Amino acid sequence: MSDEQETPGQRLRTAILDRARLEYWALVSQLVSAVAVVVSLIFVGIQLGDANEVAARDEANATQTQWGAFNASIYGDQETAAIMHLATSGERSLDPVERVRFAYLLREQTWLTYQGWERVRSGLRPRESFYEGAGVDLVMVLCSPGGRQVWPTIRREFPPDYVAELDILAGAWTRTSGNVCPDAP
Repeated sequence: MSDEQETPGQRLRTAILDRARLEYWALVSQLVSAVAVVVSLIFVGIQLGDANEVAARDEANATQTQWGAFNASIYGDQETAAIMHLATSGERSLDPVERVRFAYLLREQTWLTYQGWERVRSGLRPRESFYEGAGVDLVMVLCSPGGRQVWPTIRREFPPDYVAELDILAGAWTRTSGNVCPDAP
């Protein structure tokens, strides 16, 4: 056997380590890697969609919890419910203590409605939840006899964009119901 003659093991090694063959396997590994990246991105996209759905559900639950506490304060306490009724119906004027309590109720309802409005703007809640639900309900209180007395003094506590949205809702509600709402300062 001469030194120049290749053994079967050397031939196999040469065949495996051949430049063309190595380039082929490098290309195959790059393709496999690219497919793996695409598959993992699709998987991450699905997970993000699921996470967004869970976040929206959590936001809805948080909103419901906040409103539940507020509503319980009204229907769970006879005196508070009576103040709310008197303020919104106008059966009689509120005395000074009732007016203070109603102002705090109105602030609380307005802040809760603001939280819902922010969630709608963030895409976490459907638009209708504010523009056909809580926003309209708040406008009905703002346009009530008690609301017309209190709202002008507390409206400056709220973000201007939010107050502007309430003014638009109040204008629409006034046109459809024939009731009067307080003017913007």
